[in-house]
Amino acid sequence: MSNTLTMHLNFLWAGLLKQGQTGGLVPSQRFLIARMIAPVPEAYRGQIIELGAGSGALTLRLAARCPGARILACEINPTLARDSRDNLTMAGHNGTVEVVAASAEHVLSEMGRHGMVKPDFVISGIPLGNLGGEKARTLLDAIRQTLGEGGMYIQFQHSLLDRKEIRARFPKLRTVPVFLNFPPAFVYYAQKQEALPPPGSKSRTAGSHHLGQAVTDLRAAP
Repeated sequence: MSNTLTMHLNFLWAGLLKQGQTGGLVPSQRFLIARMIAPVPEAYRGQIIELGAGSGALTLRLAARCPGARILACEINPTLARDSRDNLTMAGHNGTVEVVAASAEHVLSEMGRHGMVKPDFVISGIPLGNLGGEKARTLLDAIRQTLGEGGMYIQFQHSLLDRKEIRARFPKLRTVPVFLNFPPAFVYYAQKQEALPPPGSKSRTAGSHHLGQAVTDLRAAP
């Protein structure tokens, strides 16, 4: 059995057994991925966080588009996280991308604990509607807190049910339908409002040296 078929079967199996985590039965298609990564400049060299990476379909495209960026991708399902790492290694992207088998909540918490540089982009495929209202709101709050000022949170969903909750935290919100994806999806582009830094504050790159330790801790997490 080919690696590609095995990975698709792993995703299907994860979707059937843990629909609440995976949110679908097949990985995102190219039409949706193109919409998701379009706002990230090709020459971008900063930090990108991907939540709910699955088997790495978007991660691969993002790494190819932005070879100078530092990408930290998390996937709660260890089998899919392993498939994502394998895909990245085979494509030669194992130097600038870190994949951790951990929940989004844990990753965002560790970033705050280690004082990591706030990313300009948080890209998420987590099915918010499957989390339950309180858990979804907690995650959205953590994303907003993690994101740098003026940064963009990009989220896809298969419905508009969570649009109100996202807008409450990101008033500058644009929604784009992707009807060519199966199933059809909506992409939210939510920008965190910029604010002037307080006098004497550190630059946004001040916490970058904690990246390696944070990733190490994430990998060691149960």
